[in-house]
Amino acid sequence: MVYFYIRAHCLAQQHEWKKEYEDIIALKKDIFNHFQIYNINEESSLIVYYDDKEKCDRILDNLDILPKDNITLFNVYVKRIWACCGICFSPFDIIPDRLPLECTEKICNVQYCVKCIDMICELNKNHKFTCMFCNKTDDRPQRNILLENIFLWKPYTMRYGAHSTERMETIFNGPNLSDAIHRIENRRTHIQTLQTTLKMRLSTVTDTNYYSDKSKYYLIAAEQLSGKLETFIRRLRTCERNIKSQSVTFRTLVNNYRKLLRDSICQKSSKQEAASFILVCEKLSASDYETIERMMSMNEQVIITESNFISMYNANRLKDISLKESIACVNDILEDINYRRNILQEKQQQVTELYLNSINHPFHTYYVQQYQIATTMITSLDEYETEFICFRNIYNEIGNIMHEYKDELTKKTLDDTSNEYTSLPTSEQMSTFQCSRLILISELLRSETDRIEIETIFPRITKQIQQWKQNQVNDPKIYDLFATLEQDLLSLYDRNQSLLHLIPFRVGFIGNISVGKSSLVNYLRIQNSISTSTNRALSPTAVGQSTVGSLQFDEQHLCSNIQTIVTIRYVDIEGCADFNTKVQAASYFEQIQKADCDLYIILYTGQQVSFERKLEKEIKERLNRPCWYVRSKVDKEFEEHFNEQITRRKLDYPDITIEDNEENELAEQVIEMIREKAIELCQTSSDKVFLINSLYSNMEENNIEKINSKTHPFDIYLLSQQLINAAQQSYALERIKRMAAMTCARIIGTYFRRRYITSFISHEFLAGVSAIIVPWGDQIALAHTRFGIRTALGVQDRLSLYNYLLKKVDEFESLLLKYPLNIDLNDLKSDAFNYLKTTDSSTMINTINNKNEYSETIYLGREPKTDSSIATKLSSAMPTGVVTCGLVGKKIAAATLAISSLSYSVGVGFLGLGIVAAIPIGLWASKTSGKEIRNYLDNLCADLLIISEHFIVAIINQQELNRERS
Repeated sequence: MVYFYIRAHCLAQQHEWKKEYEDIIALKKDIFNHFQIYNINEESSLIVYYDDKEKCDRILDNLDILPKDNITLFNVYVKRIWACCGICFSPFDIIPDRLPLECTEKICNVQYCVKCIDMICELNKNHKFTCMFCNKTDDRPQRNILLENIFLWKPYTMRYGAHSTERMETIFNGPNLSDAIHRIENRRTHIQTLQTTLKMRLSTVTDTNYYSDKSKYYLIAAEQLSGKLETFIRRLRTCERNIKSQSVTFRTLVNNYRKLLRDSICQKSSKQEAASFILVCEKLSASDYETIERMMSMNEQVIITESNFISMYNANRLKDISLKESIACVNDILEDINYRRNILQEKQQQVTELYLNSINHPFHTYYVQQYQIATTMITSLDEYETEFICFRNIYNEIGNIMHEYKDELTKKTLDDTSNEYTSLPTSEQMSTFQCSRLILISELLRSETDRIEIETIFPRITKQIQQWKQNQVNDPKIYDLFATLEQDLLSLYDRNQSLLHLIPFRVGFIGNISVGKSSLVNYLRIQNSISTSTNRALSPTAVGQSTVGSLQFDEQHLCSNIQTIVTIRYVDIEGCADFNTKVQAASYFEQIQKADCDLYIILYTGQQVSFERKLEKEIKERLNRPCWYVRSKVDKEFEEHFNEQITRRKLDYPDITIEDNEENELAEQVIEMIREKAIELCQTSSDKVFLINSLYSNMEENNIEKINSKTHPFDIYLLSQQLINAAQQSYALERIKRMAAMTCARIIGTYFRRRYITSFISHEFLAGVSAIIVPWGDQIALAHTRFGIRTALGVQDRLSLYNYLLKKVDEFESLLLKYPLNIDLNDLKSDAFNYLKTTDSSTMINTINNKNEYSETIYLGREPKTDSSIATKLSSAMPTGVVTCGLVGKKIAAATLAISSLSYSVGVGFLGLGIVAAIPIGLWASKTSGKEIRNYLDNLCADLLIISEHFIVAIINQQELNRERS
């Protein structure tokens, strides 16, 4: 009996055991069971071993690699890409700055983003990198290509519909070619909309020098790709026209060719392939009187069904030629034409030499006749060859275009450098995943747009960070961060320089394929738009799937009632093709999360909305965003019910004429019946359900004289107006809060926590020396270092005793006390903010009464004893089995709900987000047992995260209150 000796690792934990296994499935099951607290499984994680020879991770997919001596310990590692960077809390992504890097210590494998590691290594050029969790000092963390491919690139290829990149063997079919062109146009539109959005964001930037290089570089790359796609479309359109200009279709041409060989000289039609060809060849082959006489008298059916002849002339070869538009099929037919022409010409040559030169030959007339028949067939073969060559030339051109197209979408977009730590996608990655170039450029444009959007909304914070980067002498102060944050938030309400209108209200359109999402997006963009452009890029529409990935369109609308301008970002998300499979449904929800919209509009057409209800549930629970329902193509159901009511009315009262106003009243009753059924089906309130037509009429509702299914606007105008009204409500404020909270989290994690850990690394040495010199010297050193941390961060200006005696207040304390932060007693873990701890949380309750579904998190500071969302996530993010010191207590289970392969845009922060993205925050404490100074700094920074969230909410609350009072 063979027992395997296993040691399994996952983050801070490890387990050892010996057990007999018959297959890898049982071993994997045991490994995952050991680490259940991390919420991992075979879909979200990998089990790997380290290949010492290749110096990389390998997937453990069989038992053959395991030693069978019952003694040798075999190390395996549970790997995944965790929710976010362990320093700045940014989500991981495929773009270079946000790729995950792993600690080189195998039992640690904590992940950081490239941007943080680059910054740390730049600040500590003369020192090796020290992991913040395992304390190992070594070279910088490394990329794990295996994890990148499985958990980043594969999900992205699904989201971008890369699997739909056209297959060469089917592209030459007319409808398939048209569909291929349509898909390329979709991808061109996708790139162009991202370009347009980025350019609009750049137009709001005053300091163009700061953003120009990177933005211009991305825009140039996008312009080049867009231009290439335009060229491919134009060339394919030419090929499509050339195909349509042919006298017959390819399939007809093939059938005519087979008919020529089968029926051209046979007296009766035959099912035998190449029957006429066999007949003419055998008649030409007759070389003696007896054979000729037999040929002239024999039934031709006997000849053409002779198995020897069928085999000799490869008659059944035509059956094996696939009747499919392809280069291979054309080449097979051209080869067949050449083969049969050579046979005929060879037999003609024999007949000419032996018989045609002898006029007195008794069967001279017979041979002349067969020779002419063969000549006619050869001429036809030549004509067919010309036509097939024409198709081959077109198909070859299509093939060349498609090969260039695929190469263009899998080519590196950024120049490689000699830097050994380059974070660009590898050539192998780019070539392995279809549409990799399109995906990379799209994500770079999207990321740059989000970055500029944040830095435009928070210009003072942006400037402050630049000053900290340029001045490495003076340490950053937390007061400066909060003071600039306050100024940026207050400026949003300054009428002279308000930036609120620059934040787009994001509306995502989701649902099954072919429910009319793209058509609705195109229509809503035009309604009440202040743009006069007539050549705006439209979302592509088609029967079946038309959108690939998601398309974004920014449109400015005039709100007529208060004459203000709002910006709406319409996000047309690819329809779900097969929602019955868990994998497809999960992938579709990833696209919804990635879109990061403020409102999701769910379109449906049928009588069942189980899938749509699941989407709404997931969106509300995990993203905390509202959903509206749109019953599209309702005119078909309306017409059916309306005609039924009219017919019934005429049958019941044949002597009474139905007036137009009665028909209109009946139509409204039918619409109300459909509406009530839709509300009941969706199980939501009436103001969240809209009915729309298949074709949106341009007629205003009050101009309609007689209602019918084609002219009735249903709720299309109402939906358009409701979206514009919603854009003025609290959506923008919710997004500002998320943006501000995430920005603060990154700055605190990067510029404060990481920076000051290295500043107080010598505490242990000082504490040891002090303990030798004086009693309790280590505690004195500890207290001194804690005070040094607080003053270095700017949390405290001077000794508390000094403040007490002189009745002074620290700057940071003074700033925080300006606002009722209403922080719960149990949220703060350090002793630095006791002045904020209060049980009185009634000061801000019920100050605003217009709370609605669009502002579910804005009133965080007004509710009694409201838990901070960050604090909640901290308390649920600590791995079981590790000892913690003060941050969240001991042995608190991890509840990571974030899908590891999913990356979120920069706008997704802690506030209003039902996704735990805080395992790295919990790990602050998980590896600090016995490290008092590190633990103290961790607690201090965790408190700052919580305070920043309450600080943001309090400022916005106060400004909203002031605006209402004014």
